[in-house]
Amino acid sequence: MLKTRSNALRVVEATLGKVKKVSRPVAKFMVHIMELWLSMNCRYVFANMQRWGGKAEKSYRRMFQKFFDWFSFNLQLVKQTCGGEIIAVFDPCFIKKSGKRTYGLDKFWSGTAGKALKGLEVGCLCFVDVEAGTALHALAEQTPPQQILKQKGQTLVSHYVGVVKKHLNKILKVSRYLAADGYFMKREFICPLLQKGLHLITKARRDANFRYLYKGPHKQTRGRPKLYEGKVDTGHIDKRRIQCCYRDSEVKIYTAVVYAMQLKMKVLAAFVYYRDKEQPEIIISTDTQMDALVMCRYYGLRFQVEFLIRDAKQYAGMEDCQARSKQKLHTHFNVALTAVSLAKAVYYLSLPKEKRDSFSMADIKMLHMNQLITNRIFINLELDQNDRKIKQLYHQCLNFVRLRA
Repeated sequence: MLKTRSNALRVVEATLGKVKKVSRPVAKFMVHIMELWLSMNCRYVFANMQRWGGKAEKSYRRMFQKFFDWFSFNLQLVKQTCGGEIIAVFDPCFIKKSGKRTYGLDKFWSGTAGKALKGLEVGCLCFVDVEAGTALHALAEQTPPQQILKQKGQTLVSHYVGVVKKHLNKILKVSRYLAADGYFMKREFICPLLQKGLHLITKARRDANFRYLYKGPHKQTRGRPKLYEGKVDTGHIDKRRIQCCYRDSEVKIYTAVVYAMQLKMKVLAAFVYYRDKEQPEIIISTDTQMDALVMCRYYGLRFQVEFLIRDAKQYAGMEDCQARSKQKLHTHFNVALTAVSLAKAVYYLSLPKEKRDSFSMADIKMLHMNQLITNRIFINLELDQNDRKIKQLYHQCLNFVRLRA
């Protein structure tokens, strides 16, 4: 028999079987849309889904309007794919979008442009396999415009907190650490999560206000005992108080537990000096007991979410959605990011570590597109699927113009 069902499709079916309260029509559509998403080689709009997928355009529009528990689905995919050491990562992502009636349209910060632009923003929560050094998607939650946030009495930061807290109990079953960029070094973001047991690893400003902890004897006099012993000059740290924990030809890392005045708490700080830079980069963690080198490694893995978003934009049409409703946009963003994660799980993380090459979403999409077209041609021609030459020709068609045939 010819191989007409891909490994990706089998993984989707197995993962859906572990997600609670998924109706049969929704499960059937999820299998279909994931296979289709990896196969399409055009803009990801409903009209093209009809051409490539064979269902009516109205069917895709209707199914995109239905609710699906993306976090539970992706969490199951993470559990059955990743190793034992996992961290969570959160990062907002700017989405280009024109028009006037699209839900969530407002001015949001674009890191690429270095300024606020008109468009949409999606808060991306993902999990990173520390051993494999790659990210898998968990949930994409659209950021409401400022007008709606004001009506709800929320700020942008409180909205981000809500996105994480909504699934905090499930996150804590996988990891105790959340990595995020320097924007999230805010007390109003850190404290609500820390109270629930989730530690934050982030980057501090170079002019951050830290205090050395006083470790000397306390005088038996009235008044509060001495707690701090001077401000940390981040440009010229006191190397008698801050120890070097790592050194090589390219980088030196000094670490100590200090008091962060902005956060009003003790944090573990690592001052990372690179050979070609005068000022250090400052990485902090709310877990003062963790190893400083592990903390720096976790923060470095934060950037894996950027690669996940990049692949979703370049190869999975994350910015192609022409829908305007909140639910359809939500479905589109999560399908795009989940498709990239699915490709990683099936074609990268499933391989032994020594056999893994660099992950190529373009190559995987070419394989699935070839398979979709080949299956349709061979079925319509009614070829003998047990013939040796037909099987050989089939596999040649699958590897047509692939980078890694």
